[in-house]
Amino acid sequence: MEDRRIRALEPPEGIPAMNMPALIPLLDRLTATLGTAFFAAGALVVLGVVLAVSGRYGVAVPVFLLVLMAPVSFYCGYLVFAGSLRMRKLTHKPFRLVSGLDGAVVAGSRVSVPLDDRWLVVRLPAPLRAQLAAQRRLWVLGPFFLLPGLLGIRSGAIRDAPVKGSLPLRAEPVTPRRMLTLQRRLLASYYLLSAGITLVVAALSVWVALDLPDRGSILVPNAQVLAALGFLSTIGLAITALVVARPEPEPRWTELAVVSGPASVNLFGMVTVQGRTVLPDGRQVTVRAGGSDPSLAAGIAATGRLWVLGVPVAGKTAKAGVPGHAVFGPVKFGR
Repeated sequence: MEDRRIRALEPPEGIPAMNMPALIPLLDRLTATLGTAFFAAGALVVLGVVLAVSGRYGVAVPVFLLVLMAPVSFYCGYLVFAGSLRMRKLTHKPFRLVSGLDGAVVAGSRVSVPLDDRWLVVRLPAPLRAQLAAQRRLWVLGPFFLLPGLLGIRSGAIRDAPVKGSLPLRAEPVTPRRMLTLQRRLLASYYLLSAGITLVVAALSVWVALDLPDRGSILVPNAQVLAALGFLSTIGLAITALVVARPEPEPRWTELAVVSGPASVNLFGMVTVQGRTVLPDGRQVTVRAGGSDPSLAAGIAATGRLWVLGVPVAGKTAKAGVPGHAVFGPVKFGR
């Protein structure tokens, strides 16, 4: 008998994108959260300009606010106005499946996909490039696109020609170990980026503590504490990056059936799902999934399937994902 199980989260073909599980709540929450961050960071940028003009708090405090908050405000504003709000307006239309990818080319992290008479140019990290090369399919809605199994919508650019210097995107299978290795390397790079940011915060905090004209100000010890925390965080994040980047053995997947409710989105845009499953030893337990990757929880709710790396144990947290897809995250089993 043909296996008709839904193995991965994908947009409903021919049906408006708004029917995709958790998509609209996620877009709404991201718009609210990122919009709040945009205005809050913008207000701190204005405060930095005011302090720079007044000169009452020296030079370091205004520079601290401008260097840190201006990029945050710009980035969050871009994600809101060019990302979630723009995507929200298209959700009444269906995604379009583009498969085969004949003629697709790649230059570094940028992949150019032929789309009618033009090209969709997208920037993908290594795990998503590996998945795309193996599966040869993606879903497109205007300048936005999704890969099978993923809820995180990405934006591309419609151009008249592919990126210069591109080479053919060869069809290449991806083993579970390679996908996991690529995902861990990407995560390690995020930790290193975070370590760099905390190092900048620590350095600016030292400057603030030394530059404040009023040496009796409460900002002096606060800046010193922030500097110490920043340096300690930098060391911790750098060590974590090295640990995460270590090679892993070939993973063994354990497939479980899950009975769950719909996926929910919390205040910070994290997608979670709760349900019940039966472990390989026959024990029925609760299971909760949710973390930095919204695709994992949404995929469980949509497919009723859960793949765990290794053998799941009651009362423990395990790593889970979707075989062949760049989807990984933690799941917690009850007792």
